[in-house]
Amino acid sequence: MEQFLLDSVPRYQSLVRAFKPPQSNKPTDTTNSSNITVATRIRPMLDDEISSGQVAGVFARKGGSGSVDIHELRKKVRGPPILNSFSFTVDKVFGPDQTTEMIYEDIVQPLVPWVCQGNVGTLFAYGQTGSGKTFTVSGLERLIATSLFDSHLEEKPEVHVCIFELAGNSAHDLLNARQSFSILEDSFGDTQLVGVQDIHVNSASELLQLIERASSFRHTASTEKNDGSSRSHAICRIRVKNPSPDSLDDGILYLVDLAGSEIARDVAAHTANRMKETREINISLSVLKDCIRERAALDAVVATEKSSSSSSSSSSSKRPYIPFRRSALTKVLKHLFDPADDSLSAKTVVLGCINPSFLDVAASKNTLRYAEMLRVVTPKRKQVEFDPNIPTTWTNKDIKNYIEAESGVPKISPAVLAPHESGLQLLRLPVAEFIHRCLQTDGVTDGQAKAFHSKLWDLHIRSQHSTTTTDSSKDSRKSQELWPDKFRSSRDVHPGAHLVPFKERIRPGMVVRWNPPADFALQFQSKHNLAVILCPQQAVGEGVRDFFGHEVGKNKEGQEDSANFQRYLCAIVLPGALADTYEVSLWRQVVIDADEMETEVLLQYDTSTRYYHTTI
Repeated sequence: MEQFLLDSVPRYQSLVRAFKPPQSNKPTDTTNSSNITVATRIRPMLDDEISSGQVAGVFARKGGSGSVDIHELRKKVRGPPILNSFSFTVDKVFGPDQTTEMIYEDIVQPLVPWVCQGNVGTLFAYGQTGSGKTFTVSGLERLIATSLFDSHLEEKPEVHVCIFELAGNSAHDLLNARQSFSILEDSFGDTQLVGVQDIHVNSASELLQLIERASSFRHTASTEKNDGSSRSHAICRIRVKNPSPDSLDDGILYLVDLAGSEIARDVAAHTANRMKETREINISLSVLKDCIRERAALDAVVATEKSSSSSSSSSSSKRPYIPFRRSALTKVLKHLFDPADDSLSAKTVVLGCINPSFLDVAASKNTLRYAEMLRVVTPKRKQVEFDPNIPTTWTNKDIKNYIEAESGVPKISPAVLAPHESGLQLLRLPVAEFIHRCLQTDGVTDGQAKAFHSKLWDLHIRSQHSTTTTDSSKDSRKSQELWPDKFRSSRDVHPGAHLVPFKERIRPGMVVRWNPPADFALQFQSKHNLAVILCPQQAVGEGVRDFFGHEVGKNKEGQEDSANFQRYLCAIVLPGALADTYEVSLWRQVVIDADEMETEVLLQYDTSTRYYHTTI
C-alpha cells in the first residue's frame, strides 16, 4: 500500500491543490470551555521522510480558524485513485513553521502564574508514535522549569517534584528506580500517592536533571514507527508551595506525556503481552477522553444553570456522569474530574501532536478526532450589563468604588479587600477570608468587618429577589435605591449627621451600645448591650414604669430625678435566634444615662428573616 501511495504522489499533490475547504458551520452564538484549551501541533517533515519520497498530507487551514485538513488517497477498483478529505477543528493549530517556544508562550505559559496562585494546571501531550510528542514535551518542560525559577516575586516559591509512570493498573516511581507505589483515596476523598518520592528542588537545572533521570527509567517498546516508543503514561507533578501566609493551598502543575496511541498493526512484536499492553493504553486514553469531555460538559451545564438562575423556571438539565475511577490515570487526576471537588480551580491544556506524512493520515485522523471530541461547545453567555443594585454585575472597579463609599468609618481599603476580584468573586469569598482582609486596614474592627459583609450580602439577596419579578421602570428602580438606607436602617436620614458626635444628636430611633450597671447585667445575660432610644426621660408622663418596676422620672428611692434631662427611655435590643441577628423588645424598657452610652450602632431590618443585623 505504501508503494502505491509513493507511486501516486504527483496525482495526490494535484488533487490536494484543487481542494477547496468547506465553509465553517459553527454558530456565532457559541463558545468553548474556558478551562480547557485543545490544540494540535503539526511537526515538520523529516529529512529521511522527504528523501524517501513522502509528502505532507496534513495542513493547517489559513486564517487562524483552528481547522486542520487531512487528505487521504483511496485506490479504486477501476479508474484513477481519488482523494478523501477530512476537516477537524480545535482551539489552536500550530503549523510546521511554529516553534516550541511559540507554543509555550501561547497556551502553556499562562499555567505557570495560575499554579503559583495556588491553583491546578494540567498539560496533556497526546499523539501517535513518531509525531514529535516527546520532543515537544521535553522543550515545554525546559521552558516551564525556567519560568518557575525566574519569578519576579520577592520570595521564591518552594518547588517539589515527583515523576512516575502508569502502565495499565500498575504504578512506578521513576525517581526511585521504578519502585511500585499505591494510588489510594483518603477519607476526605483526596487521591494519595503512597510511596512516591516528593523531592524539593532549588533551581531549574535540578528540576531538569530529575526529569532526564526519570526518562531513562520509562518503559518503552519497539513499534514500526519508533524503536523506543513510550508504552506508558509519564506524569511529572510539580507542587508549588507559595510562601505567602495568605495562601491556603499549594499550586500543582501536572505534565502528562501520554503513551503513544497505537493500533494493533503498529506493534512490531505481536506477543500476547504487547497486545494486552496496547489494549490497556487505548482503554485508558478512551476513559481520559470521556472524563475530559464530560467534565467540560458538566461545567457547561453549571454555567447555564447559573446564567438562568434568575429566571422563574428551574433548570432540569441532566448532569453528565464522569467515570474517573475506571483507570489509574484518571484516578491520579481525580481533582480535574470529580464534580464533588470544588476546593481547587483547574485549567487544562491538551496538545495533540501530528505526523504530517501522507503515509500516516490514518493515525493523524485518530489523533485529531480524539482532540476534537474534547471540545465542548456551549451557548455563549450574554454580556452582563452593570447594575448598581446587583453586585454580581460589578467589575473590580465597581466593587472598589462600593467599598470606598459604603464600608463605614474608617474606610476599608479596596485594594486589600478586593485587589482583583469582581463583585461575584468577592461574594464567593469565604466569610473568614473576607473578615481577615477587612482587618488588614488600620482601625477596622471585627464588628465593622462583619457588618460590611452582611451589608453586601443583603444587597445581593435583595437583587436576586428583584430579578425574579417583572422588570420595573427606571424611575421605580431609582426609588428602590433609597429603600435600604432611608427606610430599613436606623441611620440618620440627614446626609451629614455622621460628622456630628452622636451624643449631640441623640434622637428617637437611634440605636446605641451602652455600659449597663452591674445589677442590670446580672439580670440580662447579654454581651451585646444594645438599646433603641424612645424619648427623653422628662417627656414621659407620670406613673410610667420601666422593666424593673421603677417609675420613670424618679430615682430608685422614688425621688424626683434632677438629672432627667441627660437620661432617655430606651427599648432593649436582644440577640436573635440566628447568628449575628437582633430583635427589638419594645416592652422591655429601661432608662439610660447619656454617660452610659458608648457609641451609635446602625441596625438594618431583614424582611426575609424578620431580624435586625448590624450595618455601616
